[in-house]
Order: sequence, then structure tokens, then C-alpha cells
Amino acid sequence: MTKKVALAVIDLQEDFLPSQGSLAIANGRDVIPLINELISNRKYHWSAIVATQDWHPKDHTSFASQHQVPPFSELEFTHPLGEIDTNTNQIKIQKQFVWPDHCVQESSGACLDASFLGNFNSIAPNIPKAIVKKGYLTDREYYSCFQDTWGIHKTEMTEFLKEHGITDVIFVGLAYDFCVVNSAIDSAKNGFKTYVLKNYSKSVYPDKEAETDAIYKANGIEIITDDSFSSIF
Repeated sequence: MTKKVALAVIDLQEDFLPSQGSLAIANGRDVIPLINELISNRKYHWSAIVATQDWHPKDHTSFASQHQVPPFSELEFTHPLGEIDTNTNQIKIQKQFVWPDHCVQESSGACLDASFLGNFNSIAPNIPKAIVKKGYLTDREYYSCFQDTWGIHKTEMTEFLKEHGITDVIFVGLAYDFCVVNSAIDSAKNGFKTYVLKNYSKSVYPDKEAETDAIYKANGIEIITDDSFSSIF
């Protein structure tokens, strides 16, 4: 099989970026010039490029404001369809963090960084590209660009990659310890050889990156911290 490598750029949106973002990730803007170079330099032979975008309704369940609790609280959520846990005979439950309101549909905070979007829109027409939105169903969280946290609703991500014969996916963007890692895990589960460029990503909790690294490795995802990814093509 011919190797075909895709780049997945996760959530370079204004609400995740300093200094005005409602959920700004420290030093998040530092990765933008690096990622712009990835998509504009013709030495990287991408077979497809995907940008993802959190796209929440204003009353999304991940917003702390919907639960009258402080942001970054951890709450229990029940399965959106009421699915029963066969071990407990109770509705399935997940513990999830809730966040400041962010990336509300059509808001300025939901917009992709302008310099990145300009480069994305200038990608050579022979390279397939897509913007994959996630988080638009009110009653469930999405960290992965492939599916919601319950594995019920699937985005078009897998279909797009398979349609273009992609074998390998390289992940960059925000945040290394939430949407990037969960997207990379689902990529690997879907059979793609999966990598993350750590220097092209930033964490919500950088002090816990050793734990995050262990999650990547446990799921068969290769963490790259130098320019050796050029050899993947």
C-alpha cells in the first residue's frame, strides 16, 4: 500500500488563544507560525489536510454556565440516549470537566486564527482539505474530531481520510492534553498510523504532560519532538 500522510490541525480557534480567548491556552499562539509553515512549505508532501473547529450551540452541556458551577469543575453526565450499563443496570455515567463558554457558533471566538485560515485557504488545489466541525450537538461533549465522548455520533473525519486513501495522520494544535490526544487515540483506533508533533501543540495543564505522554504511548501513538517527522513522507 502506498503511504499517504494527512495533517490534522486541531482547534486553532480564537477562544483557545491568548490574550482574549475565553479558554485561552498559555502560549497557544506560539504554535501558529510553526503550523503555518507545515501547510505552506511544499517540502511537506501532504496527501490531505484537515482543520477542526469546536462549534458549540450557546447552551452546550460542556459549559459550566449551564450547570451553575465554576468552570473547570468535574461533573457526572448521563448517557445522552439513556444506555444502560450492564454491570450496574443503571444509565451509563461519565465524569467530565465543564468549561467557560467557548467557541459558540458564529461567534468571533469560534473563528480559526486568521493567519492560519489564510494559509489553509491557499493550500494547493490538488491537496484535499476539509474543515471538520465538532461539538454541535447540545447534549454531549466532543474532545475527538472523530466522535463524541460516548462514541455515538461520528463526524465525517474517518470517511474523509479513507476516501482519500490516507494511511498515516500527524496531529498538531490545541490542546495537547484534550482534543489533540483524544483525536489521535481515535485515529489509531480507526487503523491509521498516528503521530503527534509535541512542539506544535500546547497543553491546558502543561505540568501534567508526563501523564499525557503516557496516554499517547499506551495507545500506540508516536510522539515526535524534533524534525524527524520529515522522514514519514
